[in-house]
Amino acid sequence: MADDIEIVTGNEGAFLQFASKLGVMKPAHVDDDNPKQLKRMQDILLSSDYGAERKIDGCHYLGIGPRFFSTEGVEKTNNYPHVRDFFLKLNMPNLILDGEMNYPGKTSKYCTRVTGSSSDVAVAFQNKNGPIHYTMWDMLRTPKGTWLLNEPYWKRRQIIEQFYARFIVGTSMAQYIHLTDFCKENKKAFYEDIIASGGEGVVLKRFDSLYIMGKKPMWQWMKLKQKDTADFFISGFEDPKTKYEGDNVIDWPFWKEIKGVLTPVTKFFYNNWIGAIELSAYVGGVPTKVCTTSGFNEDLRQQISAAPDTYLNRVVKISFMEKTEANYPRHPRFEAFHESKLANECVWELFGQEG
Repeated sequence: MADDIEIVTGNEGAFLQFASKLGVMKPAHVDDDNPKQLKRMQDILLSSDYGAERKIDGCHYLGIGPRFFSTEGVEKTNNYPHVRDFFLKLNMPNLILDGEMNYPGKTSKYCTRVTGSSSDVAVAFQNKNGPIHYTMWDMLRTPKGTWLLNEPYWKRRQIIEQFYARFIVGTSMAQYIHLTDFCKENKKAFYEDIIASGGEGVVLKRFDSLYIMGKKPMWQWMKLKQKDTADFFISGFEDPKTKYEGDNVIDWPFWKEIKGVLTPVTKFFYNNWIGAIELSAYVGGVPTKVCTTSGFNEDLRQQISAAPDTYLNRVVKISFMEKTEANYPRHPRFEAFHESKLANECVWELFGQEG
């Protein structure tokens, strides 16, 4: 990736094109239904091949010199004037940092009031509630313009620690710009202490891992955190996918005639089961679809499919791994019905994104 990108200065159009080509590397997460993966995560906690970084509950941003871009490529530099001005004074246009806009002790939902607003609204919010913080955890390019993508994680961590000690520590902005906590040994205790204190969890990183833009390669960076939960009501259903797209067509047992052609179909389609449930909540007093989930067992899927209308407006508890900047839950999974709660008690907030 780095070989395809030229350092751009003095040309706004070229710079924005350059910025749009950048992608962040993200941690993968394990399948909670896979005992082998869960066991491997426990082994990683004890492995000397990995270090653990404190996971920050905020909004993921790349810093390019004094400018800041979300993972969707939306520039929000002027939403954070105190951070912008600090990096402007450093005069390091080649520097690229990976990190998180956040409010320590608060969730990403609170952070989004700044990141998801116009610059005027964001600045007004910070004037009232305090400046947002930026916590860095990786460096993609040094101030001199040297790319670090192909350097191992342990070396990138060493470089960013040196950068932080030299340029941030001791300045007035050290109260707002941080380097995420890191642990080489006793990672299990480190993780448990973070959870006990109300933190999100850790990201386990292989010391020899490279930075792969736009990817989340399995077993290189792994997210370990407690699940978040929320209550939504069932507002509808999605049809299942029709065509089976797996590799084992010859032995596949589910076939139906579609437009006169015998076709391999999905198990859900073959059995006339629903594909997913649509989940909603009251957003600003209006019932609004928030997400869908297909993460529930076949017994429940069969029961719902037999009498779907009887499940409308029933409240369910879901778990999810994290939220998007707009506050949508990622990877929602059905946990249980919440029989003591009514649909109108399910309240949620969503945040718009302005370019």
